[in-house]
Amino acid sequence: MKRRNMLRGALAAGLTAPALAAPTAARTDVDQTLSPGVPQDLAHLEAAAESYGYGYHGQQPTRVLADLVTDFTTLRPLLTVPQPPPVRARLCRTAGQMAGMTVIVLHDLGSRGESRAWFATAARAAAESGDDQLHAWVLAREAMVPLNYGAPKAAAGLAERARHVAGHRSTAAAMLAAAVAARAYALNHQPEQARAALEAADALMDRLPEGERSDT
Repeated sequence: MKRRNMLRGALAAGLTAPALAAPTAARTDVDQTLSPGVPQDLAHLEAAAESYGYGYHGQQPTRVLADLVTDFTTLRPLLTVPQPPPVRARLCRTAGQMAGMTVIVLHDLGSRGESRAWFATAARAAAESGDDQLHAWVLAREAMVPLNYGAPKAAAGLAERARHVAGHRSTAAAMLAAAVAARAYALNHQPEQARAALEAADALMDRLPEGERSDT
């Protein structure tokens, strides 16, 4: 009864932050006892990951990196508690997207060493999510690093892994993997393999559905 009267008195003054603290605490306490559902932050984090995929939006890379790492950190507590498999997959996919974008920003800022660890994290998250196309994209982007730094043989190996993971569907990730493989083979003086990979990239490009042509 005393708690009820205190709450009535607080709410009588209006829906201020102190007044809403008790209802919020009550909801949180009960919510934690219910069956696991979709975390409230997940939709926001998925939208943020998609937004990062469209580039810097005129912002400084360091600012984007700060935002990425902040949002990426928000995923940790959601990943450390048991979640239904579909929710876990969505969380891992979002983590893979954000980690992959973090790698790109780190490369733009000239931090090659730090980016290697982020590639590994992105690949693990993408693999656990079950999203083969995201996993293939991460591997293809990783293959571009040795490609650009004079190690075409290593690049070809990663690109072929990406092509294998991407499968035979006409997707942007499969096309990217084939294009990177073609360039790696060319630089490695393997013209037949380079020509075959380039033809595969062209064929995939011709069949790309509209949804795979977004400039992400």
